[in-house]
Amino acid sequence: MTYKYCIREKIQELTHEEYKHLRKELPKAIGKTSRTFDRYCTLKAEDFGDIPAQDLDIIASFFNCSANDLKNYSVKNCEIHLKMKRA
Repeated sequence: MTYKYCIREKIQELTHEEYKHLRKELPKAIGKTSRTFDRYCTLKAEDFGDIPAQDLDIIASFFNCSANDLKNYSVKNCEIHLKMKRA
């Protein structure tokens, strides 16, 4: 199963203490519940949902990386045009 974001992989690299701190502080930092953060971590590549850019930037800062480093996908121009026409 391919996830849209590699947040889970980044979490697995943490020590137990870092993990506990992240689980407590990161949802507060993005202003979301723990449940919403869990959904962010498990978004599948084919899911239509996305993490809001501001939230993704905050999550990336916790991992000392860029938001693009967390993405497991790329956007093609044809996909953008299709989404714009649907609206």
